[in-house]
Amino acid sequence: MATKVVGLVDCFNLPSFGPLTKHRLRASTVFLGRYCYIDFPLSNFRNSGIPSIGILCPGHIRSLIRHVGNGRSWIGNTKIGDFQVLYDEPRVSSPGYNTDIACIQENINFLKTLHPDYVVIASPNRIYEADYHQLLKEHIASGSRISLLYTHVEKGLKDHFIGAKKVTLSPNGNVVHRQPNLGDSDSGDISLASLILDYPRLESLREYGQSTSSFFDLTDVLSYLRPSVLVRGVEISGYVRCFDSLSHHLTQSLELLNQDVFNSLFKEDWPIHTRSYDTPPSVYASGAKVKNCFLANGCKIEGELENCILGRGVVVKKGAKVKNSILSAHTIIGEDTTRENVIADRDAQIIHSSRIKGTFENPVCIERGDIV
Repeated sequence: MATKVVGLVDCFNLPSFGPLTKHRLRASTVFLGRYCYIDFPLSNFRNSGIPSIGILCPGHIRSLIRHVGNGRSWIGNTKIGDFQVLYDEPRVSSPGYNTDIACIQENINFLKTLHPDYVVIASPNRIYEADYHQLLKEHIASGSRISLLYTHVEKGLKDHFIGAKKVTLSPNGNVVHRQPNLGDSDSGDISLASLILDYPRLESLREYGQSTSSFFDLTDVLSYLRPSVLVRGVEISGYVRCFDSLSHHLTQSLELLNQDVFNSLFKEDWPIHTRSYDTPPSVYASGAKVKNCFLANGCKIEGELENCILGRGVVVKKGAKVKNSILSAHTIIGEDTTRENVIADRDAQIIHSSRIKGTFENPVCIERGDIV
């Protein structure tokens, strides 16, 4: 990529997953047993040839650092690229002041040192494939200063993307209005919270936000300046999901157990990079039954599994029956127990209660390290 580009993953303003995000960022929450949500925007950056990446971190920095480390999994060439977690320590304890704009300002030397021509900003809250190399070429050819990625949802807005920005486009494809999706209609165009803009424009938005209100974030600035700042809409099709609740974390994860859905996200020519671990393969004992499941390495299965996703090192003991559930790393399921529609955080031990059953709309969530 001849044009100098920096990718920023904006981890601010993400919905909570309740107990799952008590000790970690929403972006570093485990997905499909071996990935984290942040892997998807990071992989889009790497696959698009973006050499330098910054992560705007609002808090829980330890969970993020533990996963991304030095960033080598997502930086193709460490000699020309850079990877940094950008953290605004002075404001992290003051929610109103802890914004993405303040975080950019606190770490402005990262951008000034790289001095990019363009900046791509993406959120880990939406999962989709985006070839920013091609999108940037189209952005430059259009003559626009800002491009906003969106997706069209024909059916499902009454239950999904609640609170996300619904956009209205003019006949020439520019964004003329943005408002929160309140679930009052089932179809529409939804912002993916991803921007392509030139670096001077980002600087002007940052300066305007700081001079207008210390509580403003980038979304506030764009909304405030909407009449005078032209924003071009760019539609993204294919697999697009918003994981904005525990219910969607469960149901949309289990949806990927369908091979056709899985193949629409995980493609041979568009790999999803993540941090790797040197762990042994999973072991299936005599009498174990596993149907339509996704298992990471190191699991030991003696019981029965159906429509489940297991992280590394999960143990399911003899006589246990688990269905429609997500079990994070090193979870232990005790003997002769039944679990259905359960989300268990890492190191949980579900060994005493003989039966735990939630629903897809209200799954039972076991917190990290709990013994039940």
